[in-house]
Amino acid sequence: MHRLFSSIIRTSAFLRKEIVEVLRQPRLLLTLVLGPFLILLIFGVGYRNQPRELRTLFVVQGDGALSQKIQDYATSLGPQLVFAGTTEDLVSALKQLQRGDVDLVAVTPENPFEKIRNNEQAVFTLYHREIDPFQVEYVKYFGQIYIDEVNRRVLTNVTEQGQSEASTLEDDVKAARQHAAAMRQALEQGNTLAAQESQMELSDNLDTASLALGASLSLLTGVQQELGSEDSDYIELLKSSLSDIRQTTSQLDEFSELSSASSADIQEVSKIEEDLAGLESQIDQFTSISPFVLVTPFASETKGIAPTQPGPVEFYAPAVIALLLQHLAVIFGALSIVRENDIGAMELFRVSPVSAAETLVGKYLSYFIFTALLTAILTALLLLVLRLPMLGNWVHYVLVIAVLLFTSLGIGFLISLLSRTDSQAVQLTMIVLLASVFFSGFLLDLQLIWDPVKVLSWSLPTTYGIATIRDIFLLGQPPNIIMIMGLFGIGVALMLISWFLLRREIASE
Repeated sequence: MHRLFSSIIRTSAFLRKEIVEVLRQPRLLLTLVLGPFLILLIFGVGYRNQPRELRTLFVVQGDGALSQKIQDYATSLGPQLVFAGTTEDLVSALKQLQRGDVDLVAVTPENPFEKIRNNEQAVFTLYHREIDPFQVEYVKYFGQIYIDEVNRRVLTNVTEQGQSEASTLEDDVKAARQHAAAMRQALEQGNTLAAQESQMELSDNLDTASLALGASLSLLTGVQQELGSEDSDYIELLKSSLSDIRQTTSQLDEFSELSSASSADIQEVSKIEEDLAGLESQIDQFTSISPFVLVTPFASETKGIAPTQPGPVEFYAPAVIALLLQHLAVIFGALSIVRENDIGAMELFRVSPVSAAETLVGKYLSYFIFTALLTAILTALLLLVLRLPMLGNWVHYVLVIAVLLFTSLGIGFLISLLSRTDSQAVQLTMIVLLASVFFSGFLLDLQLIWDPVKVLSWSLPTTYGIATIRDIFLLGQPPNIIMIMGLFGIGVALMLISWFLLRREIASE
């Protein structure tokens, strides 16, 4: 019984020790409780679940007849399409896209009316420079949605112009041709009375067909007007054909029972019959257009100008490199000076001739070399195992990695000088890691984050690392010198602050 009671006492002593140890560190409690909460709170405030706006420059091909229609449509389709103007120079537009002045270049189809008349969809081509697979899919979805809206508007205008039924046109033309044939046969047989009756019926058919023709062509005429086509030969040919047939019919001699038909009359009627057959063939060409093409005259396709289109693994690999290297450097730096305090080495530093600057530089160099070796191993694994494409310059990559590690070590040393225990230092490094996951562009595109919250994003080395390493690996572009200088400036500032804190700690008794 005594041994059981002693065991309980010893166990409770450990329990009391750990509770007291935690209560002695109010900053650790605040870090554990408030740190993750604040990160989630800021993330909730900063995240914007809204479709991305795309600055779109339109390239109008051909005579530019679509330019005004494009401007009218593009400025009213929706908030996600930001109209950036129109141009006729595709090369200049793609250069603007490459520079990032616009997000999309939309090339309008050349002579769309002719394509639709030939039973083909008129295709809008969307050029982009995205390499994020999710953003590429968004551009495709964006193009489809807005092309569907354009189709809907075109069809609304077309149906408003062509509300009359046109189903009787082909029957009227066919009946007119039959009456012309009957009229010719009657004239050849000398039956002028039957020819006269057929002539009257033919005239009635032509009058009805003339009215029906205008209604039938309203759909095609509406499409032509909406697309701004100046080629009216097709429609005018149908109209002029019917007009010529009516004029020829009206010029025929009056037949009576006492007169016989002349050969000229028979030839004129034969010509009417042939013209009606030709008109019927032209109308058949119009009615043979696929209903799908008439309902959806436009389609879209996307073309990337990036040198490669990586999959999700290849796209996120550079982000993993940047995030992991920052975390390693931060945690190494965060535990270094705290450990010195734990083992009493800081007391030796106070009585030794080593200065704070020498101590800090030595630590920077040692951890920099160690993390650089880890970087080489990690990069080799990504290239050899995951087959990550490397399109850029290795010198640029080494420069980015050096600045990234330098700044990340500065964060680690600052955490180490502000912490009193290993557990507190580890907790602070986890806060930095969580912030980097949510705000650096690792999970979400930075364009989805509220602008004021982006201040936190651009205070993290991972943000710079992800953007520049992706440019080097996947686009083959040199790093943005402004970003590199900004990241280096943060690293220098962190180093100076760490030097000041370490100097004050060594000088204190």
